[in-house]
Amino acid sequence: MNNKIDSYLSKIKNKKILIQGLGINGGGVGSALFFLQNGFDITITDLKKSDELLSSIEQLASFKHKIKYILGEHREIDFKETDIVVKGPGIPPTNRYIKIAQENNAYITSDIEIFFKISCCSVYAVTGTKGKSTTVSAIYHILRQKTNNAFLGGNITISPLSFYKNLDKDSHVILELSSWQLRDLKNKNFHFDGCAITNLLKDHQNYYSSMQKYLADKLIITQNQTKNNFCILPYKDKLINTDFVNTNAKVYFFSKNDTNSNFYYDNNWACFKDKNDRSKMFSSENIIIHGEHMKMNLLIAASFCKLMGIEKKYILQGIKSFKGAPFRMELVRIWNDIKFFNDTTATIPDAACNAILSFKEPVIWIAGGNDKKLDFTMIKKVSSVPKKILLLTGDGTKKMKKYIEREDIIESDSLVYLLQKAVEIAEKNDVILLSPGCASFGLFQNEFHRGEVFNKFVKAL
Repeated sequence: MNNKIDSYLSKIKNKKILIQGLGINGGGVGSALFFLQNGFDITITDLKKSDELLSSIEQLASFKHKIKYILGEHREIDFKETDIVVKGPGIPPTNRYIKIAQENNAYITSDIEIFFKISCCSVYAVTGTKGKSTTVSAIYHILRQKTNNAFLGGNITISPLSFYKNLDKDSHVILELSSWQLRDLKNKNFHFDGCAITNLLKDHQNYYSSMQKYLADKLIITQNQTKNNFCILPYKDKLINTDFVNTNAKVYFFSKNDTNSNFYYDNNWACFKDKNDRSKMFSSENIIIHGEHMKMNLLIAASFCKLMGIEKKYILQGIKSFKGAPFRMELVRIWNDIKFFNDTTATIPDAACNAILSFKEPVIWIAGGNDKKLDFTMIKKVSSVPKKILLLTGDGTKKMKKYIEREDIIESDSLVYLLQKAVEIAEKNDVILLSPGCASFGLFQNEFHRGEVFNKFVKAL
């Protein structure tokens, strides 16, 4: 029996609950089901209309008599008359309606904070600009080699409120957290037994006025850590270093091949070094997923599990059998000796460049979309590599094209049309790669919707 759940539910008994942002990525549904299954009536408000939220609404259908929906708009009255607002991570604390709720003494929370209030076990987390989804998926996969009592949630579209009933004191939870999810935990009562920051690249510059402010939200992951906890950071990083990272946890560093760090590759072996403890964890030849940058994600994952106390045999089993995370350099299909890779979550230029350079085979590159006020200069270095470039329309595409010095670009606002063209062009042993380097808004609901369109087309060939 988890007394923390009973205590939390007792404290919020008879409170009016408002969920701001149902969304279609699991967080809003997880929060809604938590309250509904525990006997609460709730109000759900979202700027999207019901047809856009259909998949989420269907998951709540059995509780429709306990839900008041306000869709296609937010109303001041709903925020004035509620006690608790559970907000989506994409909603900034400066949001007008959040301010109205606060002025009327409502408590602003998130599904991650609620989870901490009721969790009875060890919780670990990974953040970073890129690589965090693959890293947490690999950590979870390694943990599952040893135990079924491990759980994965967070930004990877799984609310931890969807599995809280399955936890006991011996469970291990690994969370992927975005900067916005961490921002919602600032100055809250939580801590992670272990955490890692994969990297800090230029992203969300349409939201953050500087990289330092972006980093500040990421660093919330170290809040309240103690000397009994661990924190994994990139070695000799200009921003993510001990001058900026203030944590009481023991800090370990990883790098590609610098033997002065704690975790690194040496002659294709992933190695660990700490004082008198030196050991090899696995060979890079054991990795079955594609991409040089994926080697770093798996190094972090193995390092993380080692610090958690997971034995080498389980780490090796996990690395050997890990097939990657959906929409991250995902090999969707080999059709007529053509490989289709879905890397739709590559929403910044750095990620797209890494993807292109991961292949020895000829690449037909599908990219483009909308801009997050990012620098596309690096595209110039790889623009001559692809056999063909096909671009989705958008203001990000306009910036990207300034650095692509070639005249054979095909451009369209239809991903299906670009895929049809790619298939016409492709020859045996070619790679068709969706790695946009841009945001999806405008043409798609989100990057996952973009990835689903890609997968549906490819699987129907």
